[in-house]
Amino acid sequence: KDDKHLAHAELKLSLGVPIMSLGSLAPVPTLLAAVFLSSPPARLVVGAPQEVRAANQTGGLYRCDYSTSLCEAIHLQVPPEAVNMSLGLSMAATTKPFQLLACGPTVQHACQENMHLTGFCFLLVSQSQQAQRIPAALQECPRQEQDIAFLIDGSGSIDYEDFTKMLNFVRAVISQFRTSNFALVQFSSKFKEHFTFRAFAASSNPLRLLSSIQQLGGYTHTASAIRKVTELFIAAKGARKDASKILIVITDGQKTGDPLGYKDVIPQAEAAGIIRYAIGVGWVGGLPRLPILTSS
Repeated sequence: KDDKHLAHAELKLSLGVPIMSLGSLAPVPTLLAAVFLSSPPARLVVGAPQEVRAANQTGGLYRCDYSTSLCEAIHLQVPPEAVNMSLGLSMAATTKPFQLLACGPTVQHACQENMHLTGFCFLLVSQSQQAQRIPAALQECPRQEQDIAFLIDGSGSIDYEDFTKMLNFVRAVISQFRTSNFALVQFSSKFKEHFTFRAFAASSNPLRLLSSIQQLGGYTHTASAIRKVTELFIAAKGARKDASKILIVITDGQKTGDPLGYKDVIPQAEAAGIIRYAIGVGWVGGLPRLPILTSS
């Protein structure tokens, strides 16, 4: 086939045998999968993966008859979730007994923020029998459990209004992520473990755990607090083995009087597999330091 032939709306397949036409409905097929040898006349199956069959549905299969030089579409029950699958892009066949496996490998499957490239295959064993779909349906998105620890700044540099905003934020996140477990530690130059993952999971009303929290006051030992909060991510504190470990630090970014530096504690959090986020509150002068606290 030359470029001019490929541009024609009505495609002709030159096979060294009588010319066959897919008609004007199909674009250029890119794969020829198999010849039907099980019963005369011999037939050829053609895949047209770029064909637009319907909205969000690409690809098709054609059965071509050598004796008549005609092709007819093979009708399959394509599930609605098989969006733009490029059916016929991948095919394999056996002749004794006849079996044809035709696949569309370009189905996009979104799982939260991740996009998976998967596909469907159809197994044809006879002309009269409906093709078997493999898999029968797309797999459900894997459920990733999350253990989320809040580390909130209760030092004297945080005013009462901003401290209240912190607690309201924590309350909103807990209400939104109902399948996650939470823990909360407040820090200044002192540390207060308000509740662990175990206490949260055992509570019939987890939001009530926030009701009696009072601001500590004092200096801002952020690095020491990060070391302290990593101790929450253990089974004895209710952390789950296969759950993602997430730490959310809420602070004004101004570390004062801390005997430890970030370089002393961040590698420990990294080694423990803890994903860290930092949220700024209050005085903006310390906010440029927040990226130091976050995971890269």
